[in-house]
Amino acid sequence: MRPDGYGRMAMSRLHPIRWLREHPEAGDWLLAVLVTTTALASHVFGSAEVEPAAPPSVWRGALVVAATLPIAWRRRSPIAILFVVLTAQLACEVTETFGTGWIGVVVALYTMAAHCTGRGRNRAVIVVGAVMALITIGAMIDAPEEVADVLGMVVVLIAAFTIGDNMRRRRDRIEHLAERAERAEREQELLARQRVTEERTRIARELHDVVAHSVSVMVIQAGAARRQLATNPETAKGALEVIELTGREAMDEMRRILGVLRDDAVDDGGPELVPQPSLASIAELVAGDPSLPSHCVVDGDLPASIPPSIELSAYRIVQEALTNVRKHAGTVRQVEVAIGHADGALRIEISDDGWGASSAPTDDDGSHIGHGITGMQERVALCGGTLAVGPRSGGGWRVRASLPTGPNYGFEAAR
Repeated sequence: MRPDGYGRMAMSRLHPIRWLREHPEAGDWLLAVLVTTTALASHVFGSAEVEPAAPPSVWRGALVVAATLPIAWRRRSPIAILFVVLTAQLACEVTETFGTGWIGVVVALYTMAAHCTGRGRNRAVIVVGAVMALITIGAMIDAPEEVADVLGMVVVLIAAFTIGDNMRRRRDRIEHLAERAERAEREQELLARQRVTEERTRIARELHDVVAHSVSVMVIQAGAARRQLATNPETAKGALEVIELTGREAMDEMRRILGVLRDDAVDDGGPELVPQPSLASIAELVAGDPSLPSHCVVDGDLPASIPPSIELSAYRIVQEALTNVRKHAGTVRQVEVAIGHADGALRIEISDDGWGASSAPTDDDGSHIGHGITGMQERVALCGGTLAVGPRSGGGWRVRASLPTGPNYGFEAAR
């Protein structure tokens, strides 16, 4: 037990840098207290040895504290803290207060360069540069022997700003690379899912061809058996045997193809049997992705009975549209999915405020293309509906689909 206990104590003592990274504000306070204590000690015990430093006093000690202790809040308001310590340091220079060594300004300038961007940072740099230029000019006029010290301090300040700016650039680059890696991983995952979906679509088409061929043979043979049943029973019996054999072969082929699909579903970690998506599943689909600020709106009352194929097509259209938003829309603030029913048709609209219109791939004639849009067009055409896809006014992208729900839905397309 003792070695383990000592081991844990040794491990905790060997990682002070990790502790400081996990508690940056505590590290800032430790730095501020250390710098302030050192500056006060230099002011009290070193003022008598430096010329022309003024003797230590309470109010001069307060100036020393004001020029060093505020760096404890350097991460919260870097620019404000820089101006505070710079003002206090100038007061120390005017009153000939010794002890600070400009260390507070150096730390504050480094912090501002490492954590700030924009106009505020540029203004702060201009102010600090103007102050140092005035001090240099004043030293050249009144005390030429101190010009070297002033120029040395200018070099230190420039070095602190440069190091802080390089640290900021390095941190931004690391974040950018991490974001690119994450985006590439998501795109790779989406591409893999798309390939799986395309393969399953091919299998479904093969299944359709098998079933359609077998059913056609069975219908023809059933018609022949019906015509020969009264006059030629042997011929009718042969036709019925062909029907039975064709049906068995079709069932075996369907089992093999569906077995592949079921194995893929199990490999993906999904359930073997799941209910077909419906309109009620769209709200769960929209709310189930925390990466998109999306919401679903139902306009009015929907019919109690909508063909399952229409509900499935509506769900897949919304699913594909949301996938396109993730892949092409960039940064979005709002994605709205609206569902309504009017004039015997189910109407779906998916709109976002991203920049998908400018990033979507285009054909030679300028029209937008893509596998997702093509899939939506096929589903809508199968139902005999209409689809409109394109940029919306004011920016963003919109997908509108109208799926007829009447008794003859999809009849014209099937015919």
